[in-house]
Amino acid sequence: MLEKLTLHYLRLRNYSGKVHVVPNAISTVGNMTRGAAYAVADITVAHGEDVDRVLGARRAVGQAMQQNLRFAARIPDELEIAGVGKWADSALVIRCCFRVAPPEQWCVRREYLRKLTEAFGCEGIETRFRI
Repeated sequence: MLEKLTLHYLRLRNYSGKVHVVPNAISTVGNMTRGAAYAVADITVAHGEDVDRVLGARRAVGQAMQQNLRFAARIPDELEIAGVGKWADSALVIRCCFRVAPPEQWCVRREYLRKLTEAFGCEGIETRFRI
């Protein structure tokens, strides 16, 4: 039977009364629901795409989300665009993020990607992988 569960160990007792202590391998703990969080979106676009046009579309979607009453309170700061973060084999990886109040990072990211998919479709921007 389980007697105690902590971050450091698990204490079990069998029916004969013998106690078994099993150490956990947890050395660090991360909490994604305290303080500030970030909704991070890495998007891959074709090497031939105009990076400024891609960044403009991303910025426009971010600004529209901040003006949307449903998301304005969740996004206290402007979209931060880090720019081209990596050259992949057949694509450029462009990173951006919103600082949000946790646990809103996942909801904000999903909506941003949904709206960005629409914007890229309208602009004719080719992504390398499905968003």
